[in-house]
Order: sequence, then C-alpha cells, then structure tokens
Amino acid sequence: MTLAATDSTAAAIAPMLRSWTPPLAWGAALIVAGIGAATLIADASTPLARVTGALLVLLGLTGLGWGAVSLARGGAVAPRVALAGILASIVSLGVALVATHGRASLIGAAAATALLLVTATLVSAERRHPSAPASSVRMIPLLLAAALVAIVVTPALGAVQDAALLQDDGTVIVVDPHQGH
Repeated sequence: MTLAATDSTAAAIAPMLRSWTPPLAWGAALIVAGIGAATLIADASTPLARVTGALLVLLGLTGLGWGAVSLARGGAVAPRVALAGILASIVSLGVALVATHGRASLIGAAAATALLLVTATLVSAERRHPSAPASSVRMIPLLLAAALVAIVVTPALGAVQDAALLQDDGTVIVVDPHQGH
C-alpha cells in the first residue's frame, strides 16, 4: 500500500471516528458520574470515598460537556485536557474501588475504563493526525456509536445501582417504585 493510499484511507475514516468519540465519552461519563454518586451516598463511605465520589461526579459531568462541545465543533476539543481528564477518571475509579472496600461496581468501573481507553485512543489519533473539523456530523456512524454505547452503558449502570444498594449480608435492597403512593 502506498503512502497516498494510506493517507486517503485515513482521510476517509477520520470523520467516522470523530462521530464515535462523543458517544463513547458520554457513555464513560455517565458511568463515572454514576459510580461517583453511588460512592457519595453509600452508608459505609469513608471520607476518602466521598471525596473520590465527588471528583468522579465532577469528572463525569465534565466528560458529558466535553463530548457535547466536541460533537458541536466536529472534532476533539482540547485533546491534552481531555486525555488528562481520562487519566484522572481511570485513576479515580481505581481509588473508588479501593476506598469503598469493593462496594463500588467493578463491572461499572471496567466498562467505564474500556470506554475511556477507546476514547483516549481516538483523541490521541486525532491529535497526532489532525485534519479539518467535519463540516457536518455523520449521522449513521453517530447512531451506530450511540447504539453500541447504550448496549455497554445500560447494564453497567444497573451494576452500579446494584453495588450501591448492596447490603452487608450480600443482598440487594429492593426499591419499590410505588412506596408512599
């Protein structure tokens, strides 16, 4: 394969990858914020766990905003800051798992970490091989990315909720949606 063919292939794939980055960031951010919120409200949370939970909520909300701005601009915004946020999120997820003595969702943390690593890869690739921002969003790749992210995020958020409701005896509190009505 010639260099020109490689460049044209990369140029054809770049808009598709840009369409995948925001939904991946949103999925990871939702899980990160969910784990943070669960860590904050857990009865057995230590002060370290609560601080880490607050940081995770902040990182999650920031990730949601970053994804929205990146989608609107047609490319990764502030890639170095984004990569630092991704690293901070991964480290904070690990701290949350340790600080809660396993009461945070391992499945949620693993799903968020996987989405964060793929997002970091795409942001790094875009940073290394910059091209003009897309003039419009590619709808089909965006919808495919959103569907894939939903398939990963939905069960991960369920696992986060289960971990938050886990009691000391290993049972999960059943929340009755009609209680008090």
